[in-house]
Amino acid sequence: MADSFTYLIYLSTLFLTIFLVKQGYSRSNLRENARGNLFLISLGLLVLVVVAGLRYNTGQDYEAYALLYENVATVNDTQELDMEPGYIVLVEFLNGLNLEAWSYFTISAFITYLLYFYSFKNFKSNLYLGIFFFITYGFYSYSFNGVRQALAMSALAVAVMYAQERKIYHYFIIIILGGLMHKSLFLFLPMYFVIHRIKLSSFFWYIAFGISLVLHFIPFENIINIEALSNLLSGTQVDYGNFAETFSDNADEAGGLTLGYLVRVGIGFFILFYYSKIIKLEPKCLPYFTLSLIGIVLYNSFSHIVLVTRLNYYFLLFTTFSLAFIIQYLYKTKQSLIANAVLMFFVFLFCYGIHLGENGASPYQFLNF
Repeated sequence: MADSFTYLIYLSTLFLTIFLVKQGYSRSNLRENARGNLFLISLGLLVLVVVAGLRYNTGQDYEAYALLYENVATVNDTQELDMEPGYIVLVEFLNGLNLEAWSYFTISAFITYLLYFYSFKNFKSNLYLGIFFFITYGFYSYSFNGVRQALAMSALAVAVMYAQERKIYHYFIIIILGGLMHKSLFLFLPMYFVIHRIKLSSFFWYIAFGISLVLHFIPFENIINIEALSNLLSGTQVDYGNFAETFSDNADEAGGLTLGYLVRVGIGFFILFYYSKIIKLEPKCLPYFTLSLIGIVLYNSFSHIVLVTRLNYYFLLFTTFSLAFIIQYLYKTKQSLIANAVLMFFVFLFCYGIHLGENGASPYQFLNF
């Protein structure tokens, strides 16, 4: 249960960051300098980093990460920890400086949010909306929990930007570097060669959306050969190999109808509704809509399957881009009433998430030095 201090921290973080970034990339600032006002943008980034980095016992995996941070300093063979080399190197370096776990959370937060900011390089005026949905749709609180994966997710967003710019070497470098923090990112290495080729009609996505709702009520084991998939994952270096043994736990269960599921289905349909309108006006938005719609279809189908849910965060992150493009479109076409209603709905959704303590982000506590 969240207290008033928790609401104050998160709502202040939301509105202060949005204000700073919106001013930093305002039309006047972009006219004077194509890079905008980097001082204001940096302040917005700093707000997110301070709240995420200097938290104490906030986030479901906080204690596990804090304990692991201490273990890295004492274990003789770090290979026993079965963690990515990028994580081990970073933690060993910070331990060598006699810094505590907060330093790891702070640096991880800085890299994660910096990459996310940078991924909007070609959509600077949309960044404040992207951050709005990043926070209100739960990705910010998820970064308190899945610390390493959140960094990898932001790296993927930058990689998509490089793919759009046809910078193949940049693409593979950022994927490899991000994969050093979370090996699951390596799954996206081949995406460079297909992301430009995927241009599906609205009709296809409506059909896929409808089928996904049906699949939600069919047990996973009736769709996929669980034993074969488990063997495949167990024989790879993908970070989700350890989930293979848990497939059978809920693979025989069908999904249910919860309020949270219905809300996300509704948001997914909202994105799908504007898909064709946006990409006709802004073709460069297509990869972001494609990835977000893949995530939406996967969520609709298999939101109750742990493995799919974890992997699907990579795709769902792109809903923050799609929603930002839609709101910008609504404002440009003088549909501000709809745009403002959507924004207010997400603020309400954000407050409800705080109330529920999603991702263990409530109650919020600052670190006591």
